[in-house]
Amino acid sequence: MAQPGFNEKVKLNVADVFDQSCMIYQAFEDKHHFFASLALKLAESIDLKPNTMVLDVGCGNGISAQVLNKHFSCRVLGVDLSEKMVQAGRLLCDSPEVRLEVGDGENLAPVIGNNVFDYVLYNASIFIFPDVERTIREAAGCLRTGGKIAFSFYPAFTGEAGEDILVTAFERLGEPAPRFRVITDYDKACRSLSLHCDAVTAHEWVLPLDIEFLQDFFSIPAQSASLFPGKDYETRRKLVRRLFETLADVADHSAIVWRMAEGTKP
Repeated sequence: MAQPGFNEKVKLNVADVFDQSCMIYQAFEDKHHFFASLALKLAESIDLKPNTMVLDVGCGNGISAQVLNKHFSCRVLGVDLSEKMVQAGRLLCDSPEVRLEVGDGENLAPVIGNNVFDYVLYNASIFIFPDVERTIREAAGCLRTGGKIAFSFYPAFTGEAGEDILVTAFERLGEPAPRFRVITDYDKACRSLSLHCDAVTAHEWVLPLDIEFLQDFFSIPAQSASLFPGKDYETRRKLVRRLFETLADVADHSAIVWRMAEGTKP
């Protein structure tokens, strides 16, 4: 049997770590209501129109899909690699206008069929795609002319002078910073978007640096793995709490920056 290539291994690992994250992911959302807020912020930033068709790629357990349906009366198809996240989402979603399916965002045709969408959104998921140009190409292929592709991206952590304070945190903790926090970086995602869309427009959502929030966010198994790869979950969880405690003295002058980008299909 042929061994999976690098990109397939990445996707298998992503699916596995999100399968492990299901319950903790929902507990985090119940406490902070964050992913719902992020979905709304992305929708508002791109001036998402009500009563439209949305493809939610990397939908997880359907939090974004539910928000878009509730607040904008959108009909939403969500796609995610994690079977357990999708199963959990189906139990949570009670609207007939929201459908969640297991599928590969780099190979959308088997899931979407002949459907054409007004928006294709990646709510905090684009950075875990190993072939970002392919998923954007797939997204553009099922988008109507004039429709939009948009994403929210992994957060940046900035200090008073604009420095990356996560680097500072790792130095203070005495642990090596991860070589790669994301699989695909923001600039590459934007370049891929520009290949299939008109001029890319960037947005930001800037929040105060909240240490408890960050400790909870990065205690999600899928998130802690990005900071401390190769370590077991319990070790990662403890290190996450200590890591962000090192920033207590700079928290009042620092921020969490969620970057976003959108493009329109010509």
